[in-house]
Amino acid sequence: MAEQQTGGQPNGEELEELRTSLRHALPGGVSASLRLSSGRTVYVTVGDVSRTGACVVRRGSLELTADEEVLLDISDYEQHQNISLPARVQWVNSRSYNTLVGLAFSDGPLLPGTMLDQYFDQTLQVRGNFEG
Repeated sequence: MAEQQTGGQPNGEELEELRTSLRHALPGGVSASLRLSSGRTVYVTVGDVSRTGACVVRRGSLELTADEEVLLDISDYEQHQNISLPARVQWVNSRSYNTLVGLAFSDGPLLPGTMLDQYFDQTLQVRGNFEG
């Protein structure tokens, strides 16, 4: 299947400029879902997360467009914690059987005090693309 892009995903240098916050990986036990503007909820994998946004991966297709408002729900069942983050879709990229979605948190950068702090405090991950 050919690679498809919508929403004008930046390339190379432009992408690096937009990603001013360091990205972090979440452990496998953390689940996530997107609540779409249509009201539909879909399960996703968080490829990486920062204080300003996230990249999520959906197996299969996902009908989203740039600038669409969504709600990213992240849950850590072992810690009995969850967080819901309003976000705006920045870009959508379909590769093989996966759909990658770039999100920017609508309320601005996350301040300390959320359940995600425990992951931000761990070893930092090198910035880069998540290939799923």
